[in-house]
Amino acid sequence: MYRGVVLVLVVAACDGDVTGPLQGQWNRGECAADPDCAPAAVACCACPAFAVPVSDPIHRACAGVRCRDRDRCPQNIRAICDDGWCALACVAIECRQSCANGFAADDNGCLTCECAELDAGGCTTAADCVQVRADCCGCGRGGEDTAVLRRQAAAYDADLRCSPGALCPAATTCDTAAAPQCIQGRCQLTTSALPSSACGRSDLATCARGQVCIVNGMDRTANEEGVGVCVAGDGEPTCRGTPGGRNAL
Repeated sequence: MYRGVVLVLVVAACDGDVTGPLQGQWNRGECAADPDCAPAAVACCACPAFAVPVSDPIHRACAGVRCRDRDRCPQNIRAICDDGWCALACVAIECRQSCANGFAADDNGCLTCECAELDAGGCTTAADCVQVRADCCGCGRGGEDTAVLRRQAAAYDADLRCSPGALCPAATTCDTAAAPQCIQGRCQLTTSALPSSACGRSDLATCARGQVCIVNGMDRTANEEGVGVCVAGDGEPTCRGTPGGRNAL
């Protein structure tokens, strides 16, 4: 039986640090707490790609299967119960190095401690980026805007293939705080500034004595920009997240 997967960035909301997750979601009310959920995949020995209730046939069918290569799977995700839905969450981890462009994300969208490489031919500063409409209406007419390379703006707009008489809501959805930024070589339209405690990038301050740099934490902007946040180094953060953010697939 085919089960669709929706991946959603989740920002943790708990006491202190924690996860910034993604997710698979099915029927509301399928779980009450994290132990009610388990990681799952399309094959028993494949790396987890979504989460299901522990009572789900997918999980039960694989419960006794031994997998030799399971260690190759990412260790920075876990199953959580998120508002009644089973989901995969990024586990908050400590990174001890700083990177020129911040940290790289893995295939699940979770940050790792590996240094990110800039997209070839991408932006280098915010000045390389420009705000454009993301659909035929744009935020000025009830749609959405995005950010692209300035030199690609005309081609991007032409690729929308919009007709002059496109029907759009008579409303403005623009956020006056939104501005194009260059993040790891990609143009993004963002409304938030990094917290003063951001860490892990060469242009950011190092954490104070007694603090550690945690990635996949509770600050959405830090996660999106591929950096961490300094927190007290007195234990591993272990709480669940709440839905928010972007759809990955």
